[in-house]
Order: sequence, then C-alpha cells, then structure tokens
Amino acid sequence: MGTVNTMGNDYAEYIVKSAACGPVEKGQIVGITAENTITDQWAPAVMFAIKSTLPSFVGGDTWASSIGPRPDPQAGPAPVQPPRRLDVTEQQPLPGTNPQEYHDVVTPGDTDAEWAVKQAAYAAALAVHAAAVQQDAKAMATFEAALEIERQKVDRIAIAGRVPVNVLGAQPGDYIVPVHDGEGIAGIAVHADDITMPQYLRAVGRVISIEPDGRAYVMVKAV
Repeated sequence: MGTVNTMGNDYAEYIVKSAACGPVEKGQIVGITAENTITDQWAPAVMFAIKSTLPSFVGGDTWASSIGPRPDPQAGPAPVQPPRRLDVTEQQPLPGTNPQEYHDVVTPGDTDAEWAVKQAAYAAALAVHAAAVQQDAKAMATFEAALEIERQKVDRIAIAGRVPVNVLGAQPGDYIVPVHDGEGIAGIAVHADDITMPQYLRAVGRVISIEPDGRAYVMVKAV
C-alpha cells in the first residue's frame, strides 16, 4: 500500500464537446447535455460543471483511439562514415637468420578506387537514411495533426476535488450557481443563507478561498 503524490488538485474526465460548443477556457462553467456532451449554451444543458485547470488524474482518455497508435520511427540510427584503411607496416622475422633479422612487411590500405567505393556506399546509405527520417517526420506530422483534430473535440471536466472557477465577487462559503448569460452560461456567488433548493441542486461548487486574480477557488460539488 502507498500514496500517489501529484501537483494537480482535481480528478477530471474527458468529455466530448457538442458540435456547436466553442472554445472552453480553464475554469469556465459549462453545461452537460442529455447526450453526455459539453455545451457552452444554456438551453441544451441538463446539468453544469467546471473545466479543469490542473487535474491530478484524468479519466476517459480514449478520445484519440480512432487514429491508432503513435507511429514508431523507421529510420533507425544514422549510418557511420567508414574510416579509410591505411597502409600498415609491421616488422617480421626473416627465416634462417642468426642472429635474428627483421624486415618490414606492408599490408596495403585502401586504394583510391576502393576508398571511392566505400565513400559511394556511405553516401547512398546516408541518402536512404535521410529519406527515412523525412518519411518519419511526415508520418509524425500527420499523426499530430489528426491528434489535434481529435483533441479539439473533447475537454477535461472536473468531477471532484478543488478548482478555480471564472466567477468574481465571491466569498469563502458561497455556492457558485450557473445562470443565463444571454444564450450562454455564467456563474454567480450565492451565500449559503440565501441559496434556494433549485440553486443548490444546480450549483457546481462551494468556495474555499479567493485566488490572487479574484476568482473563486471551489470544492467541486458532487452531483
């Protein structure tokens, strides 16, 4: 048994955004539709939640499964330039000499023609590797583009824990209650002594403290 320590403050889940939902800011109050999608419009919302800012854990991480796994690099390591083999001179004993005498024996290195063949083979291998690297880069770029398209279809919604919410003017102990904002959704702070039952049921959290930028920091309210 043990503990898991993280820097995040909430448990979140990926939820698919409705087709009409625009960009969602961290800390924004959103609606959840009857189709279990995120909406930034009041009318289709059947309940409300807050977009996570710094989650500890995120569930529902299957949103990119349709594009398959990240491509593995195929290029492999770059070819290594071969060294040119040089002439090697060694002293070897002359048979039948007493005292022993030695003579130089030369093992020839690469001729110019042999060295040219090695260089050509290396250049060809280098070209093949460069093409493979370029192909890997294209495959990764295609994957990342597809991943970003899928990422735009979901958002991380706080399910439990503590999160900042984009509501000003709250006090610790207040409830954050979603309200109409034109066709969209905003939030207001309601004191515990003043909250009605419908407001309580709709509330997304209760204020713990106030952030340095004035936003409320809330404990996410369980549904």
